[in-house]
Amino acid sequence: MPATKSSQRTSIILNTTGLVSNLIALYCVHWVYENPYAVGFGGHFQYLTILGLTTATIAFSLKLLRHMIPGTFEVAYEIVSNIATPLEGLVSCMYWGMAVIDPTLVTPKDMPPIPPIVDCALHLYPAMFLWCDFLIFNFEFKRSPRHIAIIYAFGAFYFAWSWACQSRNGHWPYPFLDELADGPRALFYVLSVTLCWFIYEIGAFVHSKLHGGRLKTA
Repeated sequence: MPATKSSQRTSIILNTTGLVSNLIALYCVHWVYENPYAVGFGGHFQYLTILGLTTATIAFSLKLLRHMIPGTFEVAYEIVSNIATPLEGLVSCMYWGMAVIDPTLVTPKDMPPIPPIVDCALHLYPAMFLWCDFLIFNFEFKRSPRHIAIIYAFGAFYFAWSWACQSRNGHWPYPFLDELADGPRALFYVLSVTLCWFIYEIGAFVHSKLHGGRLKTA
């Protein structure tokens, strides 16, 4: 189904709202909310949440540019959006799941509580905006093995990056990772990136049902 002017306007509003929300969240993280654990190597970017938020911000920006200049940034948007969308789904599922079980799994005990509006801007809103835009307004999407390779490549990058941060800072980005031995920790990373792939597959399936009933592949 081709995009209509009405759907384009709605997508622009959705992506603009997502972009503004993300920029405010990034501002709050860096200059308003104090995190003493983010002063070491990697800073705030040692956290998967912030990497996901940054990737989502780039995805929103590219989508808006594609609305303004049709036919541009096609490859860049495909790569970034197919990292950001399942990644933000993973971040939301894992963060809120762990926060319900025990908030200290993801937030050190000696840190001040994250204000609820900032918490949602970090761990909920990006996924909401990305997934709504993907499922409703991404008419060009085709499932591709390239997307799966991109997801696993990002997972390998984050494992190496978080290990590098831990070797410099003496602690892993999230408290629960410090409690795991090397083997279970590595397994956790593998299972997490596999869950991210599973989220991608669910999204591709739901997308196909909303757009004609057939799963398009590239």
